Amino acid sequence: MLHQKQVRDLMLPVAHPLTADMALSEAVELILVSGQLGLPVVDGRRAVVGFLSEHDCLRYLVSSSYYCDSRIQVKDIMHAEPLCVSPGDSVIDLAQQMSQAKPKNYPVVEQGRLVGMITRRQVMTELNRTLRDCKVAI
Repeated sequence: MLHQKQVRDLMLPVAHPLTADMALSEAVELILVSGQLGLPVVDGRRAVVGFLSEHDCLRYLVSSSYYCDSRIQVKDIMHAEPLCVSPGDSVIDLAQQMSQAKPKNYPVVEQGRLVGMITRRQVMTELNRTLRDCKVAI
């Protein structure tokens, strides 16, 4: 049942999180390869220190590619205090939070370290699956 689903049931692994000192071009490549709209930024302990989205990158990509300027680093443009969730958080609670807050992706943090990521698409997919199941049961 949906009311018992937790973030850990839906979260995705993050194979290649970003680092603050990474060049913009490298970060963009990792975001594109991941298929996500953005990725968490971690320190050496995998503690989340920021988040970088496609939207954050776009403006800087325009000027950097036009001027062939590759000095921009992730730390220069990342969101330094991203909203994070825990693996044990309720999917319903997260859905309500997502309906009010802007982020589409949330890093999942346990004991101060990145353990995954959950997206609005995953939450919507689960909510819709549950709704379809309700129709079948009626």
